[in-house]
Amino acid sequence: MFSTFWALQIFFAKLGFNAGAVVLPFQLLTTTIAFLVLVIVILPKVKSQLSQLFKNQRPLFWNLYWANGIQAGLGTSLALVGIAMTDAINAGFLVKFTTVTTIFFAWIMLKEKLSALKVGTVFFMLIGVYLLTTKGQVLIPRPGDLFLIAACVCWSLGSVLVRKFLKDQPLQPDVVTMQKPLASFPVLLVLVGFSIVYTTTSGIPDNLLSCCSVSSPDLIYATLNGFCLAMAWIFVYRTLKVSSASYLTLMSMLTPVIVTLLAIIFLGESLVWIQVIGAGLIIFSGVVIYFSDMAYT
Repeated sequence: MFSTFWALQIFFAKLGFNAGAVVLPFQLLTTTIAFLVLVIVILPKVKSQLSQLFKNQRPLFWNLYWANGIQAGLGTSLALVGIAMTDAINAGFLVKFTTVTTIFFAWIMLKEKLSALKVGTVFFMLIGVYLLTTKGQVLIPRPGDLFLIAACVCWSLGSVLVRKFLKDQPLQPDVVTMQKPLASFPVLLVLVGFSIVYTTTSGIPDNLLSCCSVSSPDLIYATLNGFCLAMAWIFVYRTLKVSSASYLTLMSMLTPVIVTLLAIIFLGESLVWIQVIGAGLIIFSGVVIYFSDMAYT
Protein backbone atom coordinates (compact mmCIF):
# COMPACT_ATOMS: atom_id res chain seq x y z
CA MET A 1 0.00 0.00 0.00
CA PHE A 2 2.85 2.36 0.84
CA SER A 3 4.60 1.73 -2.47
CA THR A 4 1.36 2.08 -4.44
CA PHE A 5 0.32 5.36 -2.81
CA TRP A 6 3.83 6.81 -3.20
CA ALA A 7 3.80 5.89 -6.89
CA LEU A 8 0.30 7.35 -7.38
CA GLN A 9 1.37 10.55 -5.66
CA ILE A 10 4.21 11.00 -8.16
CA PHE A 11 1.90 10.12 -11.05
CA PHE A 12 -0.91 12.50 -10.05
CA ALA A 13 1.58 15.30 -9.46
CA LYS A 14 3.02 14.84 -12.94
CA LEU A 15 -0.48 14.74 -14.45
CA GLY A 16 -1.27 18.00 -12.69
CA PHE A 17 1.88 19.76 -13.87
CA ASN A 18 1.36 18.52 -17.42
CA ALA A 19 -2.16 19.98 -17.24
CA GLY A 20 -0.83 23.38 -16.16
CA ALA A 21 -0.81 23.25 -12.35
CA VAL A 22 1.54 25.71 -10.64
CA VAL A 23 3.95 24.20 -8.11
CA LEU A 24 3.42 26.41 -5.06
CA PRO A 25 -0.40 26.52 -4.95
CA PHE A 26 -0.35 22.82 -5.86
CA GLN A 27 1.83 22.15 -2.82
CA LEU A 28 -0.36 24.30 -0.56
CA LEU A 29 -3.48 22.43 -1.63
CA THR A 30 -1.75 19.05 -1.41
CA THR A 31 -0.60 19.68 2.16
CA THR A 32 -4.03 20.95 3.19
CA ILE A 33 -5.77 17.86 1.76
CA ALA A 34 -3.19 15.57 3.40
CA PHE A 35 -3.81 17.34 6.72
CA LEU A 36 -7.58 16.89 6.44
CA VAL A 37 -7.17 13.18 5.62
CA LEU A 38 -4.93 12.65 8.66
CA VAL A 39 -7.37 14.58 10.88
CA ILE A 40 -10.12 12.16 9.85
CA VAL A 41 -8.10 8.93 9.84
CA ILE A 42 -5.60 9.13 12.71
CA LEU A 43 -6.15 12.24 14.85
CA PRO A 44 -8.93 10.63 16.95
CA LYS A 45 -6.49 7.83 17.83
CA VAL A 46 -3.52 10.03 18.80
CA LYS A 47 -5.17 13.24 20.02
CA SER A 48 -4.54 12.44 23.68
CA GLN A 49 -0.91 11.39 23.21
CA LEU A 50 -0.18 14.36 20.93
CA SER A 51 -1.60 16.70 23.58
CA GLN A 52 0.43 15.04 26.33
CA LEU A 53 3.57 15.25 24.22
CA PHE A 54 3.08 19.00 23.76
CA LYS A 55 2.33 19.61 27.43
CA ASN A 56 4.85 17.33 29.12
CA GLN A 57 7.67 16.82 26.60
CA ARG A 58 7.93 20.08 24.70
CA PRO A 59 11.62 19.69 23.75
CA LEU A 60 10.81 16.33 22.14
CA PHE A 61 7.68 17.78 20.52
CA TRP A 62 9.60 20.62 18.87
CA ASN A 63 12.55 18.41 17.91
CA LEU A 64 10.16 16.09 16.07
CA TYR A 65 8.29 19.08 14.64
CA TRP A 66 11.34 20.62 12.99
CA ALA A 67 12.60 17.23 11.82
CA ASN A 68 9.23 16.70 10.14
CA GLY A 69 9.49 20.20 8.69
CA ILE A 70 12.72 19.21 6.98
CA GLN A 71 11.35 15.88 5.81
CA ALA A 72 7.72 16.53 4.93
CA GLY A 73 7.83 20.28 4.37
CA LEU A 74 11.06 21.08 2.57
CA GLY A 75 11.52 17.58 1.14
CA THR A 76 8.06 17.38 -0.41
CA SER A 77 8.31 20.94 -1.78
CA LEU A 78 11.62 20.17 -3.50
CA ALA A 79 10.24 16.87 -4.79
CA LEU A 80 7.23 18.55 -6.42
CA VAL A 81 9.49 21.10 -8.13
CA GLY A 82 11.61 18.20 -9.38
CA ILE A 83 8.57 16.26 -10.63
CA ALA A 84 7.40 19.37 -12.48
CA MET A 85 10.76 19.67 -14.25
CA THR A 86 11.62 16.06 -15.11
CA ASP A 87 9.98 12.89 -16.41
CA ALA A 88 7.77 10.85 -14.09
CA ILE A 89 9.94 7.77 -14.73
CA ASN A 90 13.05 9.65 -13.59
CA ALA A 91 11.21 10.83 -10.48
CA GLY A 92 10.04 7.31 -9.68
CA PHE A 93 13.57 5.94 -9.65
CA LEU A 94 15.32 8.98 -8.18
CA VAL A 95 13.26 8.88 -4.98
CA LYS A 96 15.10 5.63 -4.18
CA PHE A 97 18.28 7.71 -3.87
CA THR A 98 17.10 8.13 -0.28
CA THR A 99 18.83 4.80 0.37
CA VAL A 100 22.21 6.46 -0.23
CA THR A 101 21.49 9.61 1.73
CA THR A 102 19.96 7.70 4.66
CA ILE A 103 23.03 5.47 4.97
CA PHE A 104 25.23 8.59 5.00
CA PHE A 105 23.24 10.49 7.64
CA ALA A 106 22.82 7.37 9.80
CA TRP A 107 26.60 6.95 9.75
CA ILE A 108 27.22 10.59 10.70
CA MET A 109 24.42 11.18 13.20
CA LEU A 110 23.55 7.75 14.60
CA LYS A 111 27.05 6.27 14.46
CA GLU A 112 25.77 3.30 12.48
CA LYS A 113 28.39 1.00 11.02
CA LEU A 114 29.59 1.86 7.51
CA SER A 115 30.48 -1.57 6.15
CA ALA A 116 32.10 -2.46 2.85
CA LEU A 117 28.73 -3.77 1.66
CA LYS A 118 27.09 -0.42 2.38
CA VAL A 119 29.84 1.46 0.53
CA GLY A 120 29.49 -0.90 -2.44
CA THR A 121 25.71 -0.52 -2.49
CA VAL A 122 26.02 3.27 -2.40
CA PHE A 123 28.54 3.15 -5.26
CA PHE A 124 26.28 1.07 -7.51
CA MET A 125 23.24 3.20 -6.71
CA LEU A 126 25.17 6.39 -7.50
CA ILE A 127 26.15 4.92 -10.88
CA GLY A 128 22.50 4.04 -11.47
CA VAL A 129 21.35 7.56 -10.61
CA TYR A 130 24.02 9.03 -12.91
CA LEU A 131 23.03 6.85 -15.88
CA LEU A 132 19.32 7.41 -15.31
CA THR A 133 19.50 11.20 -15.04
CA THR A 134 22.22 12.03 -17.57
CA LYS A 135 21.92 9.10 -20.02
CA GLY A 136 25.69 8.78 -19.55
CA GLN A 137 26.30 11.82 -21.74
CA VAL A 138 26.97 14.71 -19.37
CA LEU A 139 28.31 15.19 -15.86
CA ILE A 140 25.49 17.21 -14.29
CA PRO A 141 21.86 15.97 -14.21
CA ARG A 142 18.97 18.15 -15.34
CA PRO A 143 17.64 20.79 -12.89
CA GLY A 144 14.54 18.73 -12.08
CA ASP A 145 16.69 15.72 -11.21
CA LEU A 146 18.84 17.88 -8.91
CA PHE A 147 15.73 19.06 -7.07
CA LEU A 148 14.71 15.43 -6.53
CA ILE A 149 18.17 14.55 -5.24
CA ALA A 150 17.93 17.52 -2.84
CA ALA A 151 14.51 16.22 -1.76
CA CYS A 152 16.10 12.83 -0.98
CA VAL A 153 18.65 14.60 1.23
CA CYS A 154 15.84 16.34 3.16
CA TRP A 155 13.78 13.15 3.47
CA SER A 156 16.75 11.20 4.81
CA LEU A 157 17.94 13.93 7.16
CA GLY A 158 14.45 14.32 8.60
CA SER A 159 13.99 10.56 8.98
CA VAL A 160 17.33 10.08 10.72
CA LEU A 161 16.58 12.98 13.08
CA VAL A 162 13.18 11.45 13.91
CA ARG A 163 14.85 8.11 14.58
CA LYS A 164 17.41 9.82 16.80
CA PHE A 165 14.80 11.74 18.81
CA LEU A 166 12.47 8.76 19.17
CA LYS A 167 15.14 6.42 20.48
CA ASP A 168 13.82 4.77 23.64
CA GLN A 169 10.64 6.89 23.50
CA PRO A 170 7.29 5.03 23.92
CA LEU A 171 5.54 7.12 21.26
CA GLN A 172 3.03 5.89 18.69
CA PRO A 173 4.26 6.31 15.09
CA ASP A 174 0.94 7.94 14.16
CA VAL A 175 1.82 10.87 16.43
CA VAL A 176 4.82 11.62 14.23
CA THR A 177 2.66 11.17 11.13
CA MET A 178 0.13 13.70 12.42
CA GLN A 179 2.90 16.26 12.81
CA LYS A 180 4.00 16.08 9.17
CA PRO A 181 1.46 18.44 7.56
CA LEU A 182 1.56 20.75 10.61
CA ALA A 183 5.34 21.02 10.26
CA SER A 184 5.02 21.61 6.51
CA PHE A 185 2.96 24.80 6.78
CA PRO A 186 5.80 27.06 8.11
CA VAL A 187 7.98 25.97 5.18
CA LEU A 188 5.16 26.76 2.77
CA LEU A 189 4.56 30.18 4.38
CA VAL A 190 8.23 31.04 3.83
CA LEU A 191 7.90 29.99 0.19
CA VAL A 192 4.75 32.10 -0.19
CA GLY A 193 6.55 35.13 1.27
CA PHE A 194 9.49 34.57 -1.05
CA SER A 195 7.08 34.24 -3.96
CA ILE A 196 5.39 37.56 -3.16
CA VAL A 197 8.74 39.35 -2.87
CA TYR A 198 10.05 37.71 -6.03
CA THR A 199 7.06 38.62 -8.20
CA THR A 200 6.98 42.15 -6.77
CA THR A 201 10.64 42.90 -7.34
CA SER A 202 11.05 41.13 -10.69
CA GLY A 203 7.61 41.82 -12.12
CA ILE A 204 7.76 38.46 -13.89
CA PRO A 205 5.60 35.70 -12.36
CA ASP A 206 7.26 32.32 -12.37
CA ASN A 207 5.29 29.10 -12.84
CA LEU A 208 7.23 27.56 -9.96
CA LEU A 209 6.88 30.43 -7.50
CA SER A 210 3.55 32.03 -8.25
CA CYS A 211 1.14 31.51 -5.37
CA CYS A 212 -1.78 33.79 -6.15
CA SER A 213 -3.65 31.78 -8.77
CA VAL A 214 -5.43 28.44 -8.46
CA SER A 215 -6.58 26.58 -11.56
CA SER A 216 -8.73 23.49 -12.09
CA PRO A 217 -5.65 21.24 -12.48
CA ASP A 218 -4.45 22.52 -9.09
CA LEU A 219 -7.73 21.61 -7.41
CA ILE A 220 -8.32 18.25 -9.06
CA TYR A 221 -4.85 16.75 -9.05
CA ALA A 222 -3.76 18.34 -5.76
CA THR A 223 -6.74 16.67 -4.07
CA LEU A 224 -5.71 13.28 -5.45
CA ASN A 225 -2.06 14.00 -4.67
CA GLY A 226 -2.81 15.08 -1.10
CA PHE A 227 -4.87 11.97 -0.41
CA CYS A 228 -2.11 9.69 -1.72
CA LEU A 229 0.55 11.60 0.22
CA ALA A 230 -1.39 11.21 3.48
CA MET A 231 -1.92 7.49 2.89
CA ALA A 232 1.77 6.99 2.04
CA TRP A 233 2.73 8.73 5.30
CA ILE A 234 0.34 6.47 7.22
CA PHE A 235 1.33 3.18 5.60
CA VAL A 236 5.10 3.69 5.84
CA TYR A 237 4.82 3.58 9.63
CA ARG A 238 2.14 0.89 9.60
CA THR A 239 4.52 -1.26 7.55
CA LEU A 240 7.37 -0.75 10.01
CA LYS A 241 5.08 -1.83 12.87
CA VAL A 242 4.53 -5.29 11.35
CA SER A 243 7.69 -5.92 9.32
CA SER A 244 11.40 -5.21 9.12
CA ALA A 245 13.04 -2.12 7.66
CA SER A 246 14.77 -4.29 5.06
CA TYR A 247 11.42 -5.66 3.92
CA LEU A 248 10.10 -2.11 3.55
CA THR A 249 13.19 -1.19 1.52
CA LEU A 250 12.66 -4.04 -0.90
CA MET A 251 8.90 -3.56 -1.24
CA SER A 252 9.32 0.17 -1.88
CA MET A 253 11.26 -0.81 -5.00
CA LEU A 254 7.79 -1.39 -6.45
CA THR A 255 7.31 2.39 -6.49
CA PRO A 256 9.53 3.16 -9.52
CA VAL A 257 8.16 0.09 -11.31
CA ILE A 258 4.56 1.28 -10.84
CA VAL A 259 5.47 4.84 -11.84
CA THR A 260 7.25 3.58 -14.95
CA LEU A 261 4.25 1.53 -16.07
CA LEU A 262 1.85 4.45 -15.48
CA ALA A 263 4.16 6.90 -17.25
CA ILE A 264 4.61 4.67 -20.30
CA ILE A 265 0.87 3.90 -20.59
CA PHE A 266 -0.64 7.30 -19.75
CA LEU A 267 2.12 9.89 -20.24
CA GLY A 268 3.88 8.51 -23.31
CA GLU A 269 7.28 8.47 -21.60
CA SER A 270 10.07 6.00 -22.36
CA LEU A 271 13.60 5.02 -21.34
CA VAL A 272 16.69 4.62 -23.53
CA TRP A 273 18.83 1.55 -22.95
CA ILE A 274 21.46 3.36 -20.84
CA GLN A 275 18.70 4.58 -18.51
CA VAL A 276 17.34 1.05 -18.23
CA ILE A 277 20.78 -0.06 -16.99
CA GLY A 278 20.80 2.79 -14.46
CA ALA A 279 17.31 1.88 -13.24
CA GLY A 280 18.38 -1.76 -12.97
CA LEU A 281 21.37 -0.83 -10.81
CA ILE A 282 19.08 1.10 -8.44
CA ILE A 283 16.73 -1.87 -8.07
CA PHE A 284 19.69 -4.27 -7.74
CA SER A 285 21.06 -2.18 -4.88
CA GLY A 286 17.70 -2.38 -3.11
CA VAL A 287 17.63 -6.17 -3.45
CA VAL A 288 21.16 -6.38 -2.01
CA ILE A 289 19.95 -4.39 0.99
CA TYR A 290 17.10 -6.84 1.56
CA PHE A 291 19.30 -9.93 1.46
CA SER A 292 21.87 -8.44 3.82
CA ASP A 293 21.78 -7.34 7.44
CA MET A 294 22.25 -3.73 6.39
CA ALA A 295 19.02 -2.55 7.98
CA TYR A 296 20.20 -3.68 11.40
CA THR A 297 23.87 -2.59 11.49
